[in-house]
Order: sequence, then C-alpha cells, then structure tokens
Amino acid sequence: MARHQVHEAAVHTFDAQLATGTPQPVLTVVALDGIAEFIGLSHGNAGPRPHNPTRIGLHAAEGQSWLVDLTASGSHLVDGQHETDVGLHGSASNLLLTLHGRPPGQPAKRG
Repeated sequence: MARHQVHEAAVHTFDAQLATGTPQPVLTVVALDGIAEFIGLSHGNAGPRPHNPTRIGLHAAEGQSWLVDLTASGSHLVDGQHETDVGLHGSASNLLLTLHGRPPGQPAKRG
C-alpha cells in the first residue's frame, strides 16, 4: 500500500507542478518502480482485451526495459528478448507519466 501511495503522490505532484507551469520529472527510482507496479498491478488487472494480441516494449533511458503482451486473456509481463509490435522509449519519468495519461515535458518516443 505504501509503495502505491508513493507512486500516486509522485504523479499528483507532477500534476500540481504542471498547473503552476513548473513541472519536474519524477525521481528515477520512483518512476522505475512505478512502471513495474503499473504493469504488474494496474494494467495486469485490466482484464481481457478485445483486440488482436500485441506485444509492447517499454524502454527507459536509464537502462531498464519491460515487454508486455496484451492478449484476449489480459496483459502479461514477458521475460527475455523478443520482437515487439510497438516500442515506447523515454526517460523513466516520461514513461511513468505516459502510462498514467499525463503529458510529460519531453514526450516518450514511439518506435
């Protein structure tokens, strides 16, 4: 519970900073952990997906990557090196903010 509250506070802090015109990136350690939690908990509980299966790669500039399969049975983290259908590249902060539907200062790049 405390872990999730740290991530929520970081995203809401960004919201407040954005409203005052002074957005700052989320701390890297918080953002990296927030991405992992989002994939495992938030998105992992989203349920079945009615579209064609898709594999997404999330690649943080700080060196960490995640592969996620979106399938009819839900979303699943994939281990190892695999081809992806789409990749999202950016700082850990920008990736976390993108996952939460926030407009980061430097957009993550699709590719």
